[in-house]
Amino acid sequence: MEDDETELRNPFPSPPSHYTKYTAHHLKLLTLLRERAGDDASTANQRQVLSDQMEVPEWQLVQLEKPRVDWILHEPEAFYDVFGDRWFVRSRVAVISIH
Repeated sequence: MEDDETELRNPFPSPPSHYTKYTAHHLKLLTLLRERAGDDASTANQRQVLSDQMEVPEWQLVQLEKPRVDWILHEPEAFYDVFGDRWFVRSRVAVISIH
C-alpha cells in the first residue's frame, strides 16, 4: 500500500552542482579574461588580469569554456553515449547487396 502512494518526483538525474557557476556575470568575466589574456587565459592569474572587476571567483573561469568535440569528429565511427544509448555523430547507412 505504501508503494502506491509513493510519487515519482524526477525521472532524470539532477544536474551537476557546477551548473550554478554559469551566471551572466561569470560569463562576462570569462569573455573579458579571454580578451585580456588571449591564448594564455587558462594559465593566467585571473585575479591580476581582472583586478578592476568585482566578485572575481576563486575557481578558474576557464572551467566555463564549452567542451571541445572536434576530437570526436576525427574518429571514423564517431559516437557518444547518453543514458546507456549509443548515438553516432555521422549518419550510418546500411548497404544491402542483392544478388
